This record gives sequence, C-alpha cells and structure tokens, in this order.
Amino acid sequence: MLEVAYPTIAGQTLTASTELPQFVLYLFNAGIFIGFFAVFISLIWAGVLYFLSPMQADLRADAKDRATGAISGLLILALTYLILTTINPSFSFLNLNKLPATPVPPPTDKKAPGIYLHNESNCPEEDSQPNTSSIADLGDGLKNQISSVGIVQDSKTQTYYIPILYDAVDFQGQCQYLNPNQSCHNVGKFAASISILKYDSNPNGDGVYFYRKSFFNSSGGSFKVNNSEIKGIYVKKLEDLKFEGVPKEEQDCTAYNENGNCLESSRTAPTLSGENISSVKINGNYVVLFVYFGPQDNSNGPWTYCQEFPTVNDANELGPNQIKWENIRNRGNVVPNYVVIIPVQR
Repeated sequence: MLEVAYPTIAGQTLTASTELPQFVLYLFNAGIFIGFFAVFISLIWAGVLYFLSPMQADLRADAKDRATGAISGLLILALTYLILTTINPSFSFLNLNKLPATPVPPPTDKKAPGIYLHNESNCPEEDSQPNTSSIADLGDGLKNQISSVGIVQDSKTQTYYIPILYDAVDFQGQCQYLNPNQSCHNVGKFAASISILKYDSNPNGDGVYFYRKSFFNSSGGSFKVNNSEIKGIYVKKLEDLKFEGVPKEEQDCTAYNENGNCLESSRTAPTLSGENISSVKINGNYVVLFVYFGPQDNSNGPWTYCQEFPTVNDANELGPNQIKWENIRNRGNVVPNYVVIIPVQR
C-alpha cells in the first residue's frame, strides 16, 4: 500500500504495483501539468499588473516581461510534449523483454504447462496436448492451420515458455513473437514451424560475438554483446551497433578532400547493418534472432522476415560459420535491421 494517495493524472494512478516505466510516465505527465498550470497563473498575474499599470508606470514593463516569459515557457513545454509524444516508436517490439518478474500463479484450470496449438480461435478448452519443444515442421495437420496459441507457464519450476511462429520450416521467414505474459493469442493461419524457447533469467555463457569476416576471425573487426547485457531480452537496431578493431583502411569514409582522398579524421567503424556481418559465435545459452521489421509491419507481428540461430543443422549450437545473405535476400529482397538475443535453457 502507498502511504500517500496520489492524484489521477492523464487517466493514470500510482499503486503499489506500478512498474518503473509507468511511474516515469506519471512523473512526466505531472511535470507537464504543473508547467502548464504555472504558465496559466503567470499569465493571469501579468494581466493584473497590466491592469494596474496606469497607477504605476513600471508595472507595464513587469507585466510585459512576465507575459513574454510565460509564453516562452508555454512554447518550450508544448515543444517538449510534442517531441516526446510524436517520436515514432517504430519498433514497439522492444517491449517484448517484459517477461514475468515473479512466478505467475498456478493455472486455475490445472492444464499442464506448455504451448497449446489450436485450429480454432480463442484457445478452445479441448483435450489437446501441450508442446514443450520446438517443432521445425508442423506437418500437414497443423501447417497453415493454427488459429490460436495458448501459453501455460510452469510457476512451480519457474519455466517460462516463449513461442515464435514462422511461415517457413526450420524457424525462418515471416515470424510472430507471442508475448509470454498472455495466456491466449489469436493468430493468422500462416505458421509452418514454431520455436518454443524456455526463458532463462540467469543465463550462463560469455556472450554473443559478431564478425565482419570469417568465423572466429576478429582481424576484420568484431562486436560483442556480453552476458551481463543479456538480462531480460536484448534488442538492438543493427545500424546503432559498430564493429570494433576494424583496420583503418577498411573503415567507412564520410568526407573526402579536393583530390578525392578520404580525410583520415572522417574514418569511422562500419555498423552491423546491411550485410556487414559474416559470422556469429554464440558462446552460451542464447538464441539469436535476426529480424527485418518493415515500415508496414504490426508491432505485435507478424514481422517481414526472421532467421533464428543456432539453426537445426548447427550441432554445436555455436552459430553460423557464414551467414548466407543471398538466401535471406530472396525473402522479399530484405536484410535484417534488428537483432534480438534471448537467454534460454538448454
């Protein structure tokens, strides 16, 4: 219980269970409200001073200064609010790292934990068997037939299942990540395979390495995501990540002199975007998901293209020795623009 009852602002009220993002949003809305209220009071006071100015000449200048300051403050508040509320959250699937922070209560229907696949919508209460392992090929009985997916988490062993649907076999193609906190998802009939991951809140491993050149060859530059960074689910835009240790002659040039030669001061390390990644080393219990999120994609999926690593043919589960970008380009002529790393139980 909160010791003080906080007012409702913008339809939001603080409770003992309010999470940090909602608390920050509450403070932001409160600050905006207080700012606008202060501007309103300042304008009223400026009007009073202007009204009294015939009795004292310097009051008119004070009124003008106060009104100017109030209007300036109003513009700053309006611009701040406009910028923060209209920035396009183009990849709302960043919210997919909201996994159960505490064990969820046991299901009241006593259904066994796992993932339930239904041919009908709304997860009907039929006598179906749960799936606890990935299915690389759903086969004729389920391929393009799944209309809803039920999720029953195992609070007793704290095993939390994360399902990802793919429209091609072997966990690739158009995909849809299903929020593990929701017990039932209605989906379009597109799935040909389903990856069922067991989330690990305390993953073991060193991290994930991305290389510009051949497998384990760091001479051309590499980028590492440490194990400590893979808490929850790691999601990054590839163009925001830059290789380290790239030889100067292989770095990107952003400015040239009059002779067409690169200015040394303008050299910068290439990013992980495009086809700059040649290989990946998965040094721990993680699943690496390359995602292309298109401008028309729904934030909740399906997403235009996904490729999951390690693949079904990767016996040592270390990742791809060489990423075959031509295979990826054949799927709608796109290459991934995001990377998602999920810590899993093996």
